[in-house]
Amino acid sequence: MTEARIAVIGLGTAGAMALWRLARRGVAVDGYEQFGVGHPRGASAGQTRRFSAVSQSDPQNTPLALEAITLWRELEAESGRQLLHLNGGLVIGPEGSPSLQAAKASAADYQLEHEVLGADELRRSYPQHLVRDEDEAVHDSVSGFLRPEAAIVSAVQQALRHGARVHEQAEVTEIAPDGAGVRVEVGGATRRYDAVVVAPGAWASRLVPGPGGQVAARKLFQAWFVPAELADYHPDRFPVFERVGDVQCYGFPSVDGATVKVGVYTVDHPLVADPDEPGPGIDEGRVALLRETVSTYLPGLHPELVMTTQHLEGYSPDKHAILGGVAPGVVAACGFSGSGFKFAPVIGDVAASLAAGTADDRDITHWSPERFSQD
Repeated sequence: MTEARIAVIGLGTAGAMALWRLARRGVAVDGYEQFGVGHPRGASAGQTRRFSAVSQSDPQNTPLALEAITLWRELEAESGRQLLHLNGGLVIGPEGSPSLQAAKASAADYQLEHEVLGADELRRSYPQHLVRDEDEAVHDSVSGFLRPEAAIVSAVQQALRHGARVHEQAEVTEIAPDGAGVRVEVGGATRRYDAVVVAPGAWASRLVPGPGGQVAARKLFQAWFVPAELADYHPDRFPVFERVGDVQCYGFPSVDGATVKVGVYTVDHPLVADPDEPGPGIDEGRVALLRETVSTYLPGLHPELVMTTQHLEGYSPDKHAILGGVAPGVVAACGFSGSGFKFAPVIGDVAASLAAGTADDRDITHWSPERFSQD
């Protein structure tokens, strides 16, 4: 292989996909991961991640999610692994809540197969949920779940097959444009590249110039619960869901044949000063919140947490991704704020185009780092 032209720093959600998309184009590329590929410390762990083309925040996200389906299927075909399961999805909340209204508009505007369910119909169709009289839901068929660990490992493996080089347990300590390209300091050595994609997740403030300094590390908790009737939570009967409005939580069907995963974000995820030292695991207050939420809104689940995991994610100030050039030769992909995995192959492909200097006509203006230029 010729000397690498481009480096990808961080091989999690975005970095693994950027590495795959660059190598697939025949670009000579090196990938660096400070831990191991598929490690559980970042945002992309815990069995499942939600996929939805219905957007609750920005209508520009829906076409990106739809394109992501094509790229997910491409990675599945290359790797031989099923990664994306479209078993349908629910967005549930009080009628008139902004997030629910946005989801309904997104589904209608992009002509996604969907239905709006009133409280009575929601109770009949999905009795696993407690439904209040003021609740309604959007059900769509272009939603489901992804397998994050398998997806990241698959992308890196395919990048290697296409000629990429991967360096694990290799912490990058500095990225600096120097006039002749970009200088990368790693393991006491200096290496130079024409361009760099930096996708460090919760570690963004250390490595990403400009807006990267505004990306805050937060600690996310997920919990697993035992259902009274496992068959009621099979993917064929229990769509992925998100509750919005006064109660904010999400969940998945059982994928392990024993438990159901639920997350709650009614209160903000806690900030972490140093992602290398995230501190103790889940606190009693959040355990109590999870128990209360599950016992109230998912009464078919035993409310005791049988397993929890802790992950770190980078949050931008406006909770939208940062994707684009942040310094000469440096492309940032960070600040996904808990909502990036569904788009991962598109994010990786855009980052690959920007780093390689090729044209890309996708509309990602809402993710541009330039929106922070006046801060």
